[in-house]
Amino acid sequence: MSQPSEFESFPDFSQLLNEPPPCFRQNLNVTRFQLPGVASSAVMPVVLFPRFNPPLRPPPRQFSYRRWFTWVFRTGDNSIPSPFDVDREQCYSLHAATDMESPRFSYEEIFMLIRSAPSYPSEIMVYKITADTIVKVHVSADEVVTEALNLSMIKTMTTIPVPEVIEVVVNTKNAVHYLVMEYLDGQTLDSCWNSLTLFSKLRIAWILRSYVAQLRRLRRTVPGTLDGTSCTGPLFTDYGAGPFVSYDHLTAWFNHKLDVSQRMKKAPLDAPRFDNFSPVVFTHQDLCPRNILLGRDGKLYVLDWHKSGFYPAWFEYAGMVPDYHLKSPLWDLLVPWISHTVSIRTRKRIAEYKRNIGWALTIGALM
Repeated sequence: MSQPSEFESFPDFSQLLNEPPPCFRQNLNVTRFQLPGVASSAVMPVVLFPRFNPPLRPPPRQFSYRRWFTWVFRTGDNSIPSPFDVDREQCYSLHAATDMESPRFSYEEIFMLIRSAPSYPSEIMVYKITADTIVKVHVSADEVVTEALNLSMIKTMTTIPVPEVIEVVVNTKNAVHYLVMEYLDGQTLDSCWNSLTLFSKLRIAWILRSYVAQLRRLRRTVPGTLDGTSCTGPLFTDYGAGPFVSYDHLTAWFNHKLDVSQRMKKAPLDAPRFDNFSPVVFTHQDLCPRNILLGRDGKLYVLDWHKSGFYPAWFEYAGMVPDYHLKSPLWDLLVPWISHTVSIRTRKRIAEYKRNIGWALTIGALM
């Protein structure tokens, strides 16, 4: 599918590591480390500590039983009123500045610590390198920077507990990049769900629903990642997609994938087309039990934000089903309520969307 002509005017963030965008260029602290036998230009650790000025936080609201009842039992298919909703294009990352601090770990130190550190049984390479520090290994430089920015934004603009970012270390010569974060003591929800009481499970679902409500208050006209890099997630191909210049551009991409499936007779000719009626809100895209940590301090942490970005509101539900890591009828029952997608009609339409473009996202990904 040919890209729209205005695509050329969209800011190119793909070279973030080699050429930071203007909003970071004056404040980004780039330190180079010399490794034995490696040229100094081969490694470029990047330390990001974004803060948002002015800070965007939900305004205090007076409690009322009517508002409480509406919030609890609403379907969530309609957008939630928010002071963050704007009528113009707004990129939150352009409001960020970076503190100039020296990195706590060098690339060489992290490499040596990882070699002797135990890894967690997970699809994602995570290592505990000190008593209070873990390292998440990324193979994509875009993803590691995007996740760091997402974590910093969520920590600033919401009350959702997330790990504290310590530093981002990027090696420009190979596909090994490090996201250094604080260590959180606890258990992921998929490992302890079956041992929890019914009351604890319902309480967790209540908290997660409030988290999704906070994410839905973060809005932007242009869909995509916070910093404009390629979009990844369950509704995109393994090669990613975008960046998109508008909601119409995103819709056209999905409809192109539907056309591909229809041409290959993998979707009915009368399949519903994608539209742009759902609001674009910040979406985790992988809010599954394995990415939810029940901390020893009693807090419920949300992990793994590298797929997150501004997408249609129904993307949250689409990313939560099906969950192959936790087989629990109760969790499956709670997912629509947690994701603010309780309408059966809406859920059937989402399932139909995913089914119709499934072939084009996998086997026909390059078509």
